[in-house]
Amino acid sequence: MRKYLALIKGGFLEGIAYKENFLTGLLANFVQVVVFYYVWKSIFLYHTEINGYTWEIMKKYVIVSFLCNSTFSFGFEMQTANSIISGNIITDLLKPLSYRSLTFFKAVGTAGMEYLITFLWCGTFLVMCNGMQNIEVWRVLLLLFSILLGMGIKFNIQYIFSMFCFYTDNAYGVVKGREVLTNFCSGALVPLALFPGFLQKIVMIMPFSGIVYIPCSIFNGIFCWQKCWEALLFQSVWNVILFAFGSILWKKASSVIALYGG
Repeated sequence: MRKYLALIKGGFLEGIAYKENFLTGLLANFVQVVVFYYVWKSIFLYHTEINGYTWEIMKKYVIVSFLCNSTFSFGFEMQTANSIISGNIITDLLKPLSYRSLTFFKAVGTAGMEYLITFLWCGTFLVMCNGMQNIEVWRVLLLLFSILLGMGIKFNIQYIFSMFCFYTDNAYGVVKGREVLTNFCSGALVPLALFPGFLQKIVMIMPFSGIVYIPCSIFNGIFCWQKCWEALLFQSVWNVILFAFGSILWKKASSVIALYGG
C-alpha cells in the first residue's frame, strides 16, 4: 500500500510542479465550455426542445461534461514515448509493480488535483446558473460513481494508445488522434442523443460514451432509475474489456522495445 501512496503523492507533486500545463489545459477547457454554453443558448432561443433536450438540461450538460472531460486530461502517451526513446522505460520495468499500475497511480495523483479544482469550479458555476433546484441527491451520488468508472475507461483508452508509442516516434500524432476520437465519440462536443440515427447507434455502444455522455445523462435526468444502473453496468463491462485488451497489447509491445538511449 505504501508504494501506491508514494506513487499517488509523486503524481500529485508532479502536477503541482508542472502546474502551468494544468492551468493552460484548464483555461482551454474553460474557454471551450463558455463557447459551447453561449452557442447552445443561442440555439435554444429559437427552439424550446431538441430531441428531448431543453435549455435547462443542456445548460447542466455543458457544465457536467466539462467536469467529466477534465479528469485525466494530462494524458501520458508523450511520457511513455519519451521514456522509450531515452531508455528510462527500463527503470520503470525493474520496479516491483506492473507498468500499468505505475502509470495508473501516478495519473491518480495528478488527477486528484485537477478533479478537486474542476469539481469546485463546476459546482459553483452550476449553482450560479441553475440554483439548487431539480438537483437530486441520489443522482449526484450516481454521477460521482459514474465519473469514477468513466475515469477508468479514459485511463484504459489512454493506456491502449500509449502502447502504440512502442511502434512509432510520432507520439504527438497518437495523442491528437486519441483526443479527437475521445472528444467526438464521448459526447464532449455534442450530446450523443443528437447524432444522426445510424451514427448514434454506433457511438452509443462504444466505450467513449461512458466518459461524458453517461455521467451527464444520469445527472440531467435523461436516464430513469433502471437506465442509470444499466449504464453503470455498461461502464463496468467496458472497463473489464479495455483492461484485458490493454494487457494483451502490453505483452506484444513490451517485447519490441527498441531503446535509443540510456
